[in-house]
Amino acid sequence: MKFNIFDILNVDGDEYRITGRITYKNTEDGKCWDEYCMSALAGGGEAWLSVDEVYDEYSISRKAPAYTDTRGYHLVDQGTEIVVSTDGYVDVVRGDSALFFEYEDETEEKIISREVWDDETELSTGYYLDKDEFFFVRHDSDYKIKSNKSLSRFCYIFCAIICLYIIAPTLINMIHFTPSIRKYIEGNSSFTYVTSITGEDKQKARVYSTGSYYTVGDVAKWIISGIDGETEAVQQDTEEADGSIGILTKKEYCLVYNSEDGDVLVQVSNRKYAYTSDNQPYHSTSHIQHYYRRFYYSGGYSSDSAKYKSLSSPYSSYDGDSMSFSSSDTYSSYSSSVRQSSIYSRSSSGGGLSSGK
Repeated sequence: MKFNIFDILNVDGDEYRITGRITYKNTEDGKCWDEYCMSALAGGGEAWLSVDEVYDEYSISRKAPAYTDTRGYHLVDQGTEIVVSTDGYVDVVRGDSALFFEYEDETEEKIISREVWDDETELSTGYYLDKDEFFFVRHDSDYKIKSNKSLSRFCYIFCAIICLYIIAPTLINMIHFTPSIRKYIEGNSSFTYVTSITGEDKQKARVYSTGSYYTVGDVAKWIISGIDGETEAVQQDTEEADGSIGILTKKEYCLVYNSEDGDVLVQVSNRKYAYTSDNQPYHSTSHIQHYYRRFYYSGGYSSDSAKYKSLSSPYSSYDGDSMSFSSSDTYSSYSSSVRQSSIYSRSSSGGGLSSGK
């Protein structure tokens, strides 16, 4: 079966308009399947309908956060997909390729799909459909005409929008407050609170876990994205595989690291705690403790010593080596990219993406 752009489909009782199509080929068996980008007529955002007539598999899915928990799911399929054709409004072109991984829950009804492209990883969640649970309703031939008429209306306000974009960065910077790492973590269900460490002057560092499924790099990128890239220093320890990553903002110091138990832990505190205490990060090795102290001494101690000059600091007698911060560090570069784009994207959503097979 093939559907066309602007066809209206009934999928599991709801009506959708098709706005795009991607045909993929699995490089392992050479088989193809279609992914249809759909817009719900009753609202509710974008969804993707996967139609694989070779293996008689059908599903509907929606974009999911990068930190989606796959616990309770098991891997059922993986491989490499290549885009062989497209139509409508999609964000890939012919020849693009990605690694795909598909997971099912114990009921074999719900699915999580992960696609690893050259520049990003995309996740989607959904569920399988029977073939009779989606069908063609009608073709909306007037939709394109309506869209073209609307275009002229948009042209009139185009200049106003350009002007708004020009002055928006200045206005946003005037009213924008530095995002909090701690608030981001506490509002994210993928992080589990573990414990608190009490330092000097009643200051505390809080420790959170994301388990062992994700890497230190994955978690650091969530945090950097969650605070719009507003960091003063970011760098990974390159002396160890999957080394610890320090993140310093205007008000907080955060370390993402692998614990002695193999879980990824995040310790976050305000900079006053970091300045007045040099406690070892929770369940960390001596090497990680050394990096924790070295990172803060090199990136934050000097400016904090002026701010907290009435307080004593163990770093006043620090005799370890310092470090130089490199703009080519993977996570420093990522932070810069997020920070530059966030000025224009704080009040807008991103484009569409395809779901995995």
